Amino acid sequence: MNPLVTDKISPVLTLDLTDSTHAALSNYAGRIGKLLSAPAVRANPDLAGSLDDFLGAVYALIQAKQHSFFDRTGPIEIAAVEKRAQRIAAGKVRTDGKWIAGFYFNNALFRISAIYHRVLKSVVGEKAYVPVLLPKVQAIYPQWVNSKLDMVHNQVNDLKHTPRGVHDERTVTYDDAVAAAAELLALIESWTSANVSSVPTP
Repeated sequence: MNPLVTDKISPVLTLDLTDSTHAALSNYAGRIGKLLSAPAVRANPDLAGSLDDFLGAVYALIQAKQHSFFDRTGPIEIAAVEKRAQRIAAGKVRTDGKWIAGFYFNNALFRISAIYHRVLKSVVGEKAYVPVLLPKVQAIYPQWVNSKLDMVHNQVNDLKHTPRGVHDERTVTYDDAVAAAAELLALIESWTSANVSSVPTP
């Protein structure tokens, strides 16, 4: 027999919209929501999937800030990582602290970089690496700015492909990541408004 189902109230983090970063991230989520509400966007699995992952990047940036993320300019504190690993091995998972803030930040970087590459493919209509796709996209949207996106993409390539990753220091700041999200959203909006007439504009 199934237990009685009762309504549960999930915990909600209320953003301080007087904070400029919270206000920006809230705005991004609203713009993503407008795009997702368009039937033509829902019918496009490439775009709908990218926007789903993009909202996850916004969420990760919010959580990184909530956990007091700070821009690390020095090496990783391996002793702290070792201590956290030992706690997990003992069955105790800490859900706050600098490490978890960095976890959320890295999550945002990976998502932004992946969506960046996927959207470039969609705009150009071909599968290729970012250096091949980027000049073609810039020719279509010459006013589009992507300097922070390139920084994020390069940082993620370091995380994926270099033996040290970002052990020594990070090259992308939190503000860089927030700005990169804005650049990515601008590209998605430009492309969808040009290709899907029913997509609402912010």
